[in-house]
Amino acid sequence: MVCQLWLLIKRNGSEQMEIMENCLEFGYEKALYVPYTQFYGTFYADGSPSFTAGEVIKITAAIDAVPFHMGLPDEVSIVRSGSGYRVRVKSRSYTLLLAQNQPYPRINSNVTLKSLCQANLTCPEISYEDPTPTVGNIYVNEGSTVWEAAVAYCIKASGNYPFISGNNIVRMTVGNSRVIDYSDELITAQTSSLSTDAVLSDVYMKELGDTYPFEAHDSSAADMGIVRARYYPLDMQWLYDPQVGLQHKLDYSNKAVRTVGVTYAGWKMEELMDKVRGGGEISGRRINRIKVTGNKRGIFTEVTAYLDRYGQRTE
Repeated sequence: MVCQLWLLIKRNGSEQMEIMENCLEFGYEKALYVPYTQFYGTFYADGSPSFTAGEVIKITAAIDAVPFHMGLPDEVSIVRSGSGYRVRVKSRSYTLLLAQNQPYPRINSNVTLKSLCQANLTCPEISYEDPTPTVGNIYVNEGSTVWEAAVAYCIKASGNYPFISGNNIVRMTVGNSRVIDYSDELITAQTSSLSTDAVLSDVYMKELGDTYPFEAHDSSAADMGIVRARYYPLDMQWLYDPQVGLQHKLDYSNKAVRTVGVTYAGWKMEELMDKVRGGGEISGRRINRIKVTGNKRGIFTEVTAYLDRYGQRTE
């Protein structure tokens, strides 16, 4: 497997592509609950660079000429050393912009996932699962982001949490997920974890008066002796059904509360929500986090399943 770096350069109004193939190291990560993918890499080339760091406008990372990440040039540095130079980059995918833009506060009527997001953010690099159900009203709170509006839509339309698939594709449903078999892979580690520091046990929402008649409770938190209560003002985003909003707050507080994972030599180009076969305790679970590292030792991939309410959903 050869990791390549494609740099789109803009100079004097024209664009050109620079391709680097001598990868010294790279890392890539994609996870449920994170509205973007992340890539970093260091590449070497002989001679002198024909571009400057300030001319880079887009970063694409590819394996064997197949792109797996396209994003913003968060950080670019060029260092001349000996008879050549090194280029180091850090990049987050264009879907990051969904979490960095605030939509106009209003009620969005009769929207799909695609129409809701595109009405509030123009970015040709981002695409959406289409079609999805038409939902009557999605209220956008003041100060919220386009990603938060997308989350509210997905919860109302399907009860699912959105995630990033492929290159800058926002999905709500699993779609044509694959089954990834690790039975014959060189397993270097198997992991499990527990993290309860964010788990809520009791949530309440206010009505128009001074009472909090809407409430939801998490029995699994009580089973662990966790008592964390939160009182919320009336949230217009969940006005159609405050109980749905409160249940979402409980479910989100449980994100990645328990995980199982496996690390192996290689990379099968997994996607979020693919299912696992083999690999120990993770077998039969959906993949919710993918972390890939590559260097002179080779390429290694860690896949993790979140044993929570959104990660292991059934459709």
